[in-house]
Amino acid sequence: MQDPSPILPRDKLLRDSFTPAEATLFGIVLIMSCMVAWLGDPRSFWLLGSLLIIGCLTPVILKTHEHTHPFFVDLLWPKFWICSAPAWALALQFVIGLTQNPMSTIHIGDLVYHTIDPIQLWRPISAADSSAWLTIFAYCATYLMLTSLYIVPKSRSFFERLFPWLCLGAVLVGVFGYIQKGLGLTKPLFTTGTGANDFFAFFPYDGHWAAFASLWCCACIAMTLLSTRYDDNPGFINSNGPWYLTGGTLLGATGFLVQAPLPAAILLLTLSAMLLIVAVEFIANSKDPHHKSIALCSGLTACLSFAGGIFRCFQDNTLNADATSLRIAAIDMFKDSPIFGWGIDSYEKLLPFYSSDMLLGQRSERAASDLLQFLAEFGLFGLVLTFSYLAAFIIRYLRGPRNVRLSNHLFIGCGSVGLLALCDTPFMSPAVFFSFLVIFFSALRWADISRSKVDEVDASRPKLVTPESQRRLPFFNQQYTEKEK
Repeated sequence: MQDPSPILPRDKLLRDSFTPAEATLFGIVLIMSCMVAWLGDPRSFWLLGSLLIIGCLTPVILKTHEHTHPFFVDLLWPKFWICSAPAWALALQFVIGLTQNPMSTIHIGDLVYHTIDPIQLWRPISAADSSAWLTIFAYCATYLMLTSLYIVPKSRSFFERLFPWLCLGAVLVGVFGYIQKGLGLTKPLFTTGTGANDFFAFFPYDGHWAAFASLWCCACIAMTLLSTRYDDNPGFINSNGPWYLTGGTLLGATGFLVQAPLPAAILLLTLSAMLLIVAVEFIANSKDPHHKSIALCSGLTACLSFAGGIFRCFQDNTLNADATSLRIAAIDMFKDSPIFGWGIDSYEKLLPFYSSDMLLGQRSERAASDLLQFLAEFGLFGLVLTFSYLAAFIIRYLRGPRNVRLSNHLFIGCGSVGLLALCDTPFMSPAVFFSFLVIFFSALRWADISRSKVDEVDASRPKLVTPESQRRLPFFNQQYTEKEK
């Protein structure tokens, strides 16, 4: 990949060498990726507690970045406070909600009955205060840490070194899932599971795995296409491209093994879209001697994946009656507390009061839709806050040049998980939440670094030359033509 302007080897070394903050962030992200992928239980006390502790190191990384960065970082703390505002607001909403718990109990003899007291709609609520604090603070701490990916890296070299390790980790988990299915294991490791057989690798619910695989399938294939654009690329067959392409295909092909129909369909359709992009790229790139065979194989595999995705979309159990009842219950909860919702993890507590007779007393932690779950638990305040920030990031990205292809390819994975959140619960999994934020902020940062000079990305760009009308001393800045006398 050719730089917009040639730079000296010394400047390039300064740009691409890790600062202490970058090295620390690099190690922390790798540690967090191993934790969330290999300890897949969404509500593991040890996993959430570890994420909370690691997230508290964010100020340390930023302060180190401020003191060791070789370029201008005028916008460091303003950018951090702006980016982290949603996490602080949702945490504050939870803390204020501790003052209003609508759940109460009535003892009649040896029997205990739960009731819902009248609530004040204009004040936050927390119906699960004793058990929800770790979840909300762990997720907020994870978000704060991963905003550093949008602030700290100073060159594309950081992501070119980070993503190979993250992609390798995701592929290894996928390979373990294939082995697990082949051996016929009855439950995932390191977790008690859900009691059902719809699991994959270390994920108790294979719908969460489908979302995780969609993100890293796009990341692997995006790295495949990136490797073909380097100026010193030795040719696709002799580069790292085939390894990335194989890994991305392995991750996407797990959609044929996932039992949840809609997550499997979205995973297969995502794989199909990415392979189609590969085929088009190699059809247009006639320099590679094997471009026709690579485009043909990618196109055929894309067609097979597309057919599998369409087939999974129209399976008989795609629209589950129980899932529909859970979504209706979430809508009813939202209607009764539309402004601030009922607080995080309140859905399970309140479901017995809102569940349909079709559920026959069943309990469920999720509403079969992250969007409806978020509405029921955080209300319009949380929804508007979250989506306004998400829209602001995307609009800022779209206002710049749109030819940053790696970022575009990464956003395909984010879009597929966002679509899945409408009809499933991917963000319940810390692995999906972590992966989504890593890829989202990395795509934004890659675009910023690609469009600007490395010493201007985080600078406020002050005017270093005073206008002529404001100078006290004469200053000649015109071209001087020397004449021979």
